[in-house]
Amino acid sequence: MEKKLIAFTINTLEEAGSIILGSKIYKVKPILHLKKYFLLGFGVEFILTFREMLISKYGKSSFKLFVDCGFDQSLAINMANKKINYLKLKSNSIILSKLNNIAYKNTVLLNPSFNIVDCRNRKKINLKLKKLYSKEKK
Repeated sequence: MEKKLIAFTINTLEEAGSIILGSKIYKVKPILHLKKYFLLGFGVEFILTFREMLISKYGKSSFKLFVDCGFDQSLAINMANKKINYLKLKSNSIILSKLNNIAYKNTVLLNPSFNIVDCRNRKKINLKLKKLYSKEKK
């Protein structure tokens, strides 16, 4: 049985950084989860700038992004075209199948199944990473 990947919900650049650095110890590429209020409140440019800041500091291959688009199909299409790694969208099956085609062309995964760990406002993220990844090796 294949284990589900783990996505880490974050709020700040500092939280993202500590998860990326902590995951390097376990040779795992972390998936950083941004809730829909980031996209709705700050917009697409904020997410893209956030990604660019992380890439410039940690490198392109050190993390992946998972963005929740809620019910907003236009935001999901925009994010898929910007090649955000994973998208979550709530919609009917017709729209999801059409958006899945757009996502497939841009090598983006739509509505993946992840275990989501909330790392917002957590002081000792490294302890959480140690608990999660030491269990997987058993």
